[in-house]
Amino acid sequence: MSGTAEPVRPARTDAEWARETSRRIESVENPTSQRIGPWVLSASADGHLIASHVEGGSTILARKPSGGENDPDAISDLTPPAVTVTCTALQTISGANGTIMWDGAADQVGGNWTGGKKTFDAVMVPVSGVYDIAATVWFSAGNAFLTAAVMVNGETRVAGRIADGSGTPWPSVTVAGQLPLQAGDAVSLFAEAAGTSRNVGAAPIFAQPIPTSMSLSLVSRS
Repeated sequence: MSGTAEPVRPARTDAEWARETSRRIESVENPTSQRIGPWVLSASADGHLIASHVEGGSTILARKPSGGENDPDAISDLTPPAVTVTCTALQTISGANGTIMWDGAADQVGGNWTGGKKTFDAVMVPVSGVYDIAATVWFSAGNAFLTAAVMVNGETRVAGRIADGSGTPWPSVTVAGQLPLQAGDAVSLFAEAAGTSRNVGAAPIFAQPIPTSMSLSLVSRS
């Protein structure tokens, strides 16, 4: 009859009963799928968590963590890493160049970017992947070639430059791009006022001074 359960033969021996009981407990404790309303949660052959809808279609909810080989209890944080660091205090940049010294972090999630330091010259990438990067350096005065560059492990990767001949107070140089970065990479910001010295920091020409800043946010993991 349609819709009836297949009859189960009672165990004939204690050994059969023990095996059947063990099998049923195993299936309950380690199910291959779980129905939740119109969704079925399951694991793919390569270890990803899959959600499938009864009306069709599936999506990957979480991919198998890349780490954990040496620590099976390691927890992967799925929060997309992002940070914005700031320089509010005046810092003198010589006519040669200078690395921005950060004195704060406006926001940081998904990892320990600053190592808990109050002042630092670089942030440490917590997760390998492709990152959006944006930085703005405010110079105390123009009338010079002003340069800013994002450095990764001491090498220039993204840069911007303006030529200000008017002596405008607090001109800015903005740098933006997208970079593949590895966990542990040191990302810093270089500034230069060619042939002269300038201060950089928070621009006081606004009601609320705007600090020199650098932001990184993960676009995709690798």
